[in-house]
Amino acid sequence: MKKSTLIAGLLASAVFAMPAQAQEEIDVTIVSGFSPSVAVVKLLQESFMPGVDERLAEAGEYRINWREAFSGTLAKPAGELEAIQTGLADMGVIPTGFHADKLPVYQIGYVTPFTTTDLVLIHEVVDGLVEKYPAFGETWDALNQVSLSASGIPDNYIICSAEPIETVADIDGLKIAGAGPNLRWIEPAGATGVTGTLGNFYQLVETGVADAMLVWGESVVSLKFYEVCDNYFNAQLGGVNSYVINANKQSWDSYPEPVQQAMVEAAKEFGVDLGEFAAELGEQARDTVVENGGKVIEIDPAERDEWAATLPNLAQEWAAALEERGVPANDILADYMQAMRDADQPVARQWDQ
Repeated sequence: MKKSTLIAGLLASAVFAMPAQAQEEIDVTIVSGFSPSVAVVKLLQESFMPGVDERLAEAGEYRINWREAFSGTLAKPAGELEAIQTGLADMGVIPTGFHADKLPVYQIGYVTPFTTTDLVLIHEVVDGLVEKYPAFGETWDALNQVSLSASGIPDNYIICSAEPIETVADIDGLKIAGAGPNLRWIEPAGATGVTGTLGNFYQLVETGVADAMLVWGESVVSLKFYEVCDNYFNAQLGGVNSYVINANKQSWDSYPEPVQQAMVEAAKEFGVDLGEFAAELGEQARDTVVENGGKVIEIDPAERDEWAATLPNLAQEWAAALEERGVPANDILADYMQAMRDADQPVARQWDQ
């Protein structure tokens, strides 16, 4: 055997004998004030985080060491925005409804009730608006964050009450707990809004601070709201984009491009999975209420249309305020509503007209 051939063979053997290149491990602290019993956190664990892991495993170059900061261990519900902004957390989910003052452009779902119950559609339409209109991305510049995707969990707001609600007239005089922006939906019907969160709705009704809560089917099942609110009034108020998955800007910039890409792709898939999960449990909610001795009442379609017509034009107010700040909110609103019309949604009021 030639000496050169022997050397080449030895070198080749040495290369094959070398261990595979170790994956680079990246620590990521992910935050939510809610516990895994709440759907958005459950799906972080079952959709988003595994989705990132699977994508990175295909290339084998990077892996994430997830540090879960859920259940109020790092931030309480509504405290996620600040935790991500300051770098206390690297990323997480932010409930946009609790930050209407800081995230006004993201309130589009809250100013267009009675429009759709299709959360996957809302997720896809709003993500499309984010890509089209820089105002969405610019929202995060002052908050030191990058947004990966918008999603939602309320697919169809209903009123869960301690006493029966047969018609919209029965809402008059009730104290109803809600997230904040959605309380304007029920106040024209004579209700008094009580601002709260998923974490304290149960207690508010149990202690009599509120008579009812403005929630959705999945939450009624997951958080057992039927134990204190055994009357389910399906008002068909519709769904909203209520969450974003965000990353701290410095953390994001430190991630290699393949990690960023995996996170964005997984965030968009998470939005679809969350919407489908909410719809699935929402369908179970009526049966769950009845099985536990409760009562389900469906709103009369004509009454739904009348209720929608009695509301102030929330969307026009929202758009006018943003237009004064240089945001093309009228165009954003028109695009959103047209997408809903094109998808043949049960729109009770044309908010852009």
